Amino acid sequence: VQVYGRQSQEALDGAVEAAMDRARELEQIFSLNIDSSEINYVNQNAAKAPVHVSDDFYTVLERSLYFARLTEGAFDPTLGKLIRLWGIGTDDARVPEPEEIAPLTGRCDYEHVLLDEQAHTVFFENDGFSLDFGAIAKGYAADEMKELLQEDYHIDSALLNLGGNIITIGNRPDGKPWTLGIADPSSPQPEEDPAVTLQVTDLTFVTSGDYQRYYEAPDGTRYHHILDGSTGYPADSGLSSVTIITQCSMDADALSTASFVLGQEKAQKLLQSINGVEAVFI
Repeated sequence: VQVYGRQSQEALDGAVEAAMDRARELEQIFSLNIDSSEINYVNQNAAKAPVHVSDDFYTVLERSLYFARLTEGAFDPTLGKLIRLWGIGTDDARVPEPEEIAPLTGRCDYEHVLLDEQAHTVFFENDGFSLDFGAIAKGYAADEMKELLQEDYHIDSALLNLGGNIITIGNRPDGKPWTLGIADPSSPQPEEDPAVTLQVTDLTFVTSGDYQRYYEAPDGTRYHHILDGSTGYPADSGLSSVTIITQCSMDADALSTASFVLGQEKAQKLLQSINGVEAVFI
């Protein structure tokens, strides 16, 4: 988190620390790696009875279900069991057997998540699935950090890089737009030689790609982490990366994943139906 302003160094340091604290708070809600997280509690209990959830959780789940329906499951927050089966990005990564994958594919379980806005509860109609917000929570965190920096600390120039999710506030301190690069998937390092460079002001920039988180099987086959719920396997859409450029990082996060799964042609059709969204396909 880099912030710029005419405030004192102490005030700017305080702003950065507050933004990081907000990110840590959200991690306690959305991380599946923290046993006591809210998402783990919901996954363990929501099929038994409606579970009351926090405002943050409700907001992200409601938006997730919206994008699941909009993209007909290309973005799907209910793939938790399938994602855990593959374990890509963890020490337990492996290629599951077809008979393990089959029961978890083509299910559209997002249709079986019931929200009650007044009671602020979540209920699962069956226990055959679990939630995973890996493709949207980071975007929500970026939006929340940006809002806090602007509203509470009056920051009007900042760059936040959450790894794959970049969000900007205003312009650079010299008044010029931020120059951001999109990595070349065939040689993501060094970063000095990006595939595409774009100039942005007050926008977010979210990339989903097949080149950073993957599992290499003993036979040398590489399996990336973006799974297609209709097949149960890593998405095979002919894309190496998709970058979404828009105002809302949570939306960009979901749309970059959905676009990667859909492939360029279908994704372009989807994105053209949404105002204020631009994309770079590689």
